[in-house]
Amino acid sequence: MRGTAMMLLAMLAAAPAVAQTPPPTPADNELFQFLSRTPVTLMDWGMMRLERDLSRALVASGLRDRAGENRTGTMLRGDRRVLGFASLVRTPAQRTPAACNDAFVALKGALLADAPTGPSGAAWYLQRVFGSEFRREAGQPEPFGERLLDMVLIEVTLRAPLDEPVSAGTNRLSCAGRLDEESAAPLPGPQAPRS
Repeated sequence: MRGTAMMLLAMLAAAPAVAQTPPPTPADNELFQFLSRTPVTLMDWGMMRLERDLSRALVASGLRDRAGENRTGTMLRGDRRVLGFASLVRTPAQRTPAACNDAFVALKGALLADAPTGPSGAAWYLQRVFGSEFRREAGQPEPFGERLLDMVLIEVTLRAPLDEPVSAGTNRLSCAGRLDEESAAPLPGPQAPRS
């Protein structure tokens, strides 16, 4: 009995401070109601999962460099395409079209590592990321995975570290492609301001 009491006291001592303080006032009801009733769409879900996978792929591919300065994310473009992006810090000598393509190929390989091999692997991966694992929607457009290949682009940007001085046209280089493409296409760089 004494051992049990001692164990309970030890557990109470290790409990978070929140459990030992009086409850705070309730959260903003309007905000709570909005968040509680707003559904998550397959677009939201897929973009969130793609962003998570890109972050993991950055580590798995060995592309991570200066801690804290590389970025991954997703965004919905004006042309209704999803852009998954990786912004990588590189030295001026490392910011080349070939290095950008190599980074794209490495990220793509890491993203598709668990997908079936062959031409259907990229479509299979995107269907898993943007589809429901629990049910099939009646109005789902087919072929779903193949159509997603045209909607989702992966963009790699090789950029200067934050502490590098800005110089015209050399601070960043970008390339992008679909997940079923062997290589990425170079993107035009930022234009110098006209005087």
